Amino acid sequence: MTNEVSSFIQRDDTAKKMIEFADKLALAIKDVSTSQIRNAYGTVKKLEMQTDFTEKSYRELLLLKPKLAYARGRTESKKRDTFKLLEDALSQAIDAVEVKDRETFKRFCNFFEAILAYHKVYSTK
Repeated sequence: MTNEVSSFIQRDDTAKKMIEFADKLALAIKDVSTSQIRNAYGTVKKLEMQTDFTEKSYRELLLLKPKLAYARGRTESKKRDTFKLLEDALSQAIDAVEVKDRETFKRFCNFFEAILAYHKVYSTK
């Protein structure tokens, strides 16, 4: 999974596979609450609205990883493994973002948006 998620962020020609992956992941995490995903997504949207993707922005993006871990810790114990699927995919995508390449950050945002959109379709909450 690591190489696959990284390719979504690193390469422009993987959009179709990214969408398929996001769809499958959203179905797998349908029991995760929308608010938990939206909390992380809000951070990403704030970064996306900035005109430049700087080292400071990159640092804030990296800090999303411990926030996701915290959210997993707050999740009901029976749903933690499900949340971990989301956390792992997003962490791998974050690792693929390059600080000096805004395009990789844009692809990360697209990936996250696709997960969120499909999650809305499948969500049980």
